[in-house]
Amino acid sequence: MEELAHATVLIEDVIRRMGLDPDRVRISVPEPSRGWSLQRGSAAVAVFLRPARAGEDSAQLRIVAPIIRTPEGDLLPLFRTLLELNAGGLGAVGFGVQEDRVVVVAERRTLDLERAEVEFLLHRVGAVGDHYDDELIARFGGSRITDLP
Repeated sequence: MEELAHATVLIEDVIRRMGLDPDRVRISVPEPSRGWSLQRGSAAVAVFLRPARAGEDSAQLRIVAPIIRTPEGDLLPLFRTLLELNAGGLGAVGFGVQEDRVVVVAERRTLDLERAEVEFLLHRVGAVGDHYDDELIARFGGSRITDLP
């Protein structure tokens, strides 16, 4: 649990440095996990900490930004493009699909976590999401998660 507390301090310090109040952006998650939600450009970025599970040596940090709702129809071209973007090198983040949403995600264990890594991952997830949401919608359809349905 000490590792989870240390990671919490780092994340909340980064949030403060972004000019936000960690208490105001905290989201409800089952204890002892932690969560925060931040807007980075057009991307809503969620930050989650969870304790180590059985067989794991560390708590986990997960930063995820759902960016678009998948379009109707054949999704194979979209999925292929996402995989190609992943393989092309997105700088410690990748695309995924959760239910009907395309997400940008970064995960790492919290062992030896430093503030600079939290800053980088938060910035990178938000920047990739903000950059690619409009491009993916223009090519494949769908809608931005942050737009009203």
